[in-house]
Amino acid sequence: MTSAGSLLERLNPYQRQAVLEQGRATLVNACVGSGKTTVLICKALYEHTVNGVPLEDMVVLTFTNKAADEIRSRLAAAAPGAALESTAWFGTFHSVAMRMLQRILPVETLGYTPSFSVLDPDGLLEIAERLVVEHGLTIKYRNRLMKRLEACAAGRTLFGRMKREDGISALVELLAREKVLQNAMDFDDLIRNAAALAGESGWSPRWIIVDEFQDCDGAQMEFIRALASEETKLFAVGDPNQVIYSWRGGSRDIFSRFAREFRATEISLPLNYRSSSTILEAARCFLHDSSDLEGTRERGAGIVVRNHFNPFLEAEYLADRIRELHDGGMPWGDMAVFYRMQRQSGPLQAVFRRKGIPFTLSVRKTLKDIPVLQWLARLLSASVNGADRNGLVSALTDGRFGDGLAPAEAKDPAGAESELYDRVRSFPEWAGTGRGPLEIYEYFGLEHRLSPTSASFPENRRLVLAFLEKLGAFCREREGSFAGKAAEFLNSSALYGTEFFSPGGEEGSGDTVRLLTLHACKGLEFPVVFIIGVNEGLIPLHTYSPEGREEEKRLFFVGITRAKDYLELSCYTDPGEVRVLPGKSGFLSMIPSRLLEGGDDGPGRGDIRAYCRTLLENREKGGAGTVFGGAEDSSPSPPSPEGLPVRVRHPKYGEGVVESEDEETYTVAFGQYGVKSFLKDFCPLEFL
Repeated sequence: MTSAGSLLERLNPYQRQAVLEQGRATLVNACVGSGKTTVLICKALYEHTVNGVPLEDMVVLTFTNKAADEIRSRLAAAAPGAALESTAWFGTFHSVAMRMLQRILPVETLGYTPSFSVLDPDGLLEIAERLVVEHGLTIKYRNRLMKRLEACAAGRTLFGRMKREDGISALVELLAREKVLQNAMDFDDLIRNAAALAGESGWSPRWIIVDEFQDCDGAQMEFIRALASEETKLFAVGDPNQVIYSWRGGSRDIFSRFAREFRATEISLPLNYRSSSTILEAARCFLHDSSDLEGTRERGAGIVVRNHFNPFLEAEYLADRIRELHDGGMPWGDMAVFYRMQRQSGPLQAVFRRKGIPFTLSVRKTLKDIPVLQWLARLLSASVNGADRNGLVSALTDGRFGDGLAPAEAKDPAGAESELYDRVRSFPEWAGTGRGPLEIYEYFGLEHRLSPTSASFPENRRLVLAFLEKLGAFCREREGSFAGKAAEFLNSSALYGTEFFSPGGEEGSGDTVRLLTLHACKGLEFPVVFIIGVNEGLIPLHTYSPEGREEEKRLFFVGITRAKDYLELSCYTDPGEVRVLPGKSGFLSMIPSRLLEGGDDGPGRGDIRAYCRTLLENREKGGAGTVFGGAEDSSPSPPSPEGLPVRVRHPKYGEGVVESEDEETYTVAFGQYGVKSFLKDFCPLEFL
């Protein structure tokens, strides 16, 4: 076991102060690249090895499965005697809440049993849509039902241009009852129910340690409060300069509220070990205050700013530049391209495939993205949870892999002569304490159900067997009935999507260039980073409030500080989108010229020449239409000078001011009619 002395020797004075702090509550303001994960892990190890706190008496909360796995693996390496069960309360907020509800909290008082299943958003939507049909409810904006349910949960029953309420409130009540009947909780239920029952368990941890504290929302803070007794100590690590999720409840104010509520001792970790001093100095330009941020590395290369004609030609350049760096010895995995909106990855994917650049597109997939696995998960869920009506109906009515029953038949399948239904009901007894992947495959007759003569059979068979193999490995590590262990596995796959079981063989696995949105890049680092589309309307996205502008700055700050050695920023002369201004964003003007080096070709002149050459080449090949490569935005609104209100005219409501927008909607304030929301695809607004 690692000694306390060797733990502390690795830390700088700021980090050591944080680990040794023993007050009731400690708030660590960790600047980017300051080793916060190391501090968090050392804190847990110090309390365990020096102060004798059992790992079972610690709750360590993270925001990603990857972070939780890293903490567990590094703890296991430093404390080899720690068993898997001793870190049951180490994980994401949702996974820890789920385990507590299953093991120590009295869920029976809410009408559930500890064997409840977890509904992913797709499963929740399936139930909601069935309830709408079964109860004949009138629901407007059905294509945005999940957003309507979220808005209703926040107290907003009117949506878009609605003047009167529809059946959304009744649907929310029906949905709450149906979840109890099906013994299923959605993601929000896990946090909310765990917080409500925490005081009734008779147990509280000695330590609560929180990673990425800046990402906590109100429900997660309530969960922390509910877990903490007077004797519980709290240790929160985060960076207020990385609050980039205000749309889901994050706020810089959470630091001051935590400090006041728990009278926390505040400690700073100001030393950045990641980025060159040039990159770090550029990043400081986007901090809204005088936050401590000290570099420990040499100056390094200057930041390159390039102006490309359009996204397609930029992708051509990036492919060649990345190939050049790789040929010079740079691993593919040391390079990444960041962008503001996922749609910007289209030209990159097309060009990288054509030029043989291996890449990973970082988009979180759910089981819905792989139909055969979504069906299999529904089938297994119905098999291990007899109350899971949603999983049973989905599995039986599926026309491709199931029995293709009508919904009415699936509601009462006992009389429908369904062999699959018989297998589902017999599964717990048949499975006993353990079954192998091939046994389960044969038990459900999956070879036949995957259609051996179809073109998709080899891939579907591989995915199914990989899923079942992961299920088998998961169950072998745990004790109890196979059905119970399988239910736990399925709940985890619902929480984490396809990343939980990683079936393998996906495009871009291994040593590849990473393509990421700015939101998705948080927590990562790369020697070489390219940030594209630094135009007004993308970076920053159009906002209509000072708070929104500040968050866009923080998001750009996060992207810049992922780079260790080399950073290249680029913009477009012809972005190809109405709402995006040509030329450099104001953000590029905020970076001092002394930090930049050559590489800017001016207002697209070099790229225009390249564009003409490419156009002629494509005409000879009959493919001139592929030059532009980027997706177009159907939004009808022209850009507005920064800081000025965007005025619009509606044929019914008259003139108004745009308050906010996202990828799908505009929200407009009309003096006489109040605030209205409009879908961009069917927008009746005239921009003035």
